[in-house]
Amino acid sequence: MTMRRFEELQGLVSTVDKNTIYDTICKNIKKFRVEKYNEFKSQNSNSTINPYSSENIAALLDYNHNHYKRFESETDSTKQMPLDKIIKLSIILEKNIDDFIK
Repeated sequence: MTMRRFEELQGLVSTVDKNTIYDTICKNIKKFRVEKYNEFKSQNSNSTINPYSSENIAALLDYNHNHYKRFESETDSTKQMPLDKIIKLSIILEKNIDDFIK
């Protein structure tokens, strides 16, 4: 395990930008949801309801559809999804939370 001096740690954490992190999380949410949507669609061609549609994901998260779509939008500046919703998305989309940040 690497041990760092306080100044080194200070330099590392000073580069963290909340807006960039949320942009990355939201882009990945959309990417992972669309992947699951397409996978479900290809494997369940007879099903009329795709649980991975943005409408159904919004319902699972207890958001209205328009509010949820703002999280997936690249142009919307309101991207601060609460941690509990990100955890629920990680369960729904079968991803580790750290996958959303990468």
